[in-house]
Amino acid sequence: MDKVKLYQDKDLVVELKSGSSRAFQILFEKYSQRIFHFSLSYLKNRQEAEEIVQEVFFNVWKVREELMAERSFESYLFTIAKNAILNTIRKSGYQKAYLEYVKLHPGKNILLEEELDFKELDQAFRRAIEKLPPRRQEVFRLSRERNLTHAEIAQELGISVKTVENQITSAFSDIKKELLSYGFSGIIFFELFL
Repeated sequence: MDKVKLYQDKDLVVELKSGSSRAFQILFEKYSQRIFHFSLSYLKNRQEAEEIVQEVFFNVWKVREELMAERSFESYLFTIAKNAILNTIRKSGYQKAYLEYVKLHPGKNILLEEELDFKELDQAFRRAIEKLPPRRQEVFRLSRERNLTHAEIAQELGISVKTVENQITSAFSDIKKELLSYGFSGIIFFELFL
């Protein structure tokens, strides 16, 4: 662990941006246990907490070229972790709500035979994002996956904050229309996740 202390995050992020697996490994060693314990404190499930760590660092590697060395890497990591934790909690809440609804309304044919399970809805949600026009999809992903503010997205894409807001509003509308075609479970999914 001594070598971890020798490197500042800013320097490591600069190396990581150019694809350095060594910098990635050092950052992983430095932060993975903290993210694990942070996740575990909310989820109370070791496996889910481990999955959060993997998801966080997978996302970091995926967007490594776009990282900003001048921003706090630690804050960035914990923002990703927080959102991943919330998504895990929402998924759990959705599944519980769905099962409760099925128990309470056993006569509803659409819920007994035609409703989709959570994984299918998640796939439908991802397909809905992929159907968005390219610019709208890009703005939506920057907002949801990289957790950028409207101002940061506007600056990165060279567009106005108002345009970002309009694109996100339109994205929500398009995704909602797509999910509503899946009936009640699509409505619940939209309300819980967006």
